Amino acid sequence: MAERIADTLVLAFTTGVSLHDWKTTGMLDREWAMYERLRPYYGHIILVTYGSEDAAHAVELGPGVKLVCNDQKLTRAAYSATVPDRVAALCADARSIVVKTNQLASGVVAVRITERLRAEHGKRVALIARGGYLWSRFVAREQGANSTAALDAGVVERELCKAADLIVGTSREMIEDLEWRYGLDDSGTRLVPNYVITDVPFREASERQTGLVLYAGQLAIRKRVDLLIEAIANLPENLREQVTLRVIGTGPEEGRLKQLASAKGIKAEFMPRIAHRELLEHMSRCAIYAQASELEGHPKTVLEAMATGASVVVAESPGLGNVVQNGVTGLRVTGEADAFTHAIGALLSDDDWRSILGSAASRIVRENLGLDVIIDQEIAAHRAALQRAANARHEPVASVRWEPDLLRAPSDLAAGAWQRSLDAYLSRLSPAQREEFLSRFKPAA
Repeated sequence: MAERIADTLVLAFTTGVSLHDWKTTGMLDREWAMYERLRPYYGHIILVTYGSEDAAHAVELGPGVKLVCNDQKLTRAAYSATVPDRVAALCADARSIVVKTNQLASGVVAVRITERLRAEHGKRVALIARGGYLWSRFVAREQGANSTAALDAGVVERELCKAADLIVGTSREMIEDLEWRYGLDDSGTRLVPNYVITDVPFREASERQTGLVLYAGQLAIRKRVDLLIEAIANLPENLREQVTLRVIGTGPEEGRLKQLASAKGIKAEFMPRIAHRELLEHMSRCAIYAQASELEGHPKTVLEAMATGASVVVAESPGLGNVVQNGVTGLRVTGEADAFTHAIGALLSDDDWRSILGSAASRIVRENLGLDVIIDQEIAAHRAALQRAANARHEPVASVRWEPDLLRAPSDLAAGAWQRSLDAYLSRLSPAQREEFLSRFKPAA
């Protein structure tokens, strides 16, 4: 019988994400695999999501799962304000609680939940700041280092790291970056990589569809799927005619990518996101899995493709370059179409080479990143967080959150927004609290 970690685990979903999103995008089976294994170590698991109709999906997850969702269809800000009290009500009988973020972007709500629970006498509450990628870095890359979105992401990350008992990252590079950015002690960080599901079939190169090159993921500029289209188009004609590029995913670049594939005259198949098990089946049938992203965290899809025995070709870029041993478990190339053309063409022309790379990749990934291995690291992190919480002095870190768009709003609109927010805050205080607050409030001269 599993030795219980704590009475309750609270999982804060990424801001704006719902169980319905996980279900419809094929993520639910994969993401829940970890928590299914954690279930025996907790009395209850509370999911904090942002959907209005998530209750039906939560029921499918089995006993012991509780849900806080936006069932009243409030604005996101109004809903988020209700979450700490709703979680506290569900944790009324819990003496030990672990709060965990699914991504760093869910830090605001997770911190508020944690501080609300820590305020109750007799509860031991640990906060795990877990992220699959360095959120602020991704926002800075996509929207600019000095954008309000990037600056806001940095504020949220810093606040989360300050409040957390343990910071968990999926790669050593991510953890070192967080330590440097926010002055963290390495004793308060832990590496828990992404896992792969190992009960999927391994297939040799000879069992795979000749000429099928696969990419799965978001269709965004950062992913550089257009580079893969260019690479296929540049193959020698006799080889290009045998190749099909299959793209599984959706995103803002979808229309442009379809037009580019048509203009280049390559055989391309575009599919929407599918269930995780179905995606793994596609991975186990492709000749090559290719990804050219300019920035990744600890890329799940590449690792999953490797686990099935696929030959992978990836860009030599942050995140991707760290998970492929060049010439051993796959090929790393520069982020240029010609480099991908050469690598894809060489692999498609050599069945034995694809077989060697795929076999090595599958063995190494399964041995080091299988769920059976990673679950032990995850459990150890939860226990360590609770132990650190027992010995820590937690200082309140709550700050007033406001929308970055206010910086660009006319002064009268901005002042009105602040006034409404302050009025809403005052309305939740008792008369005595309101009087004390106003006596200490010092408006700017």
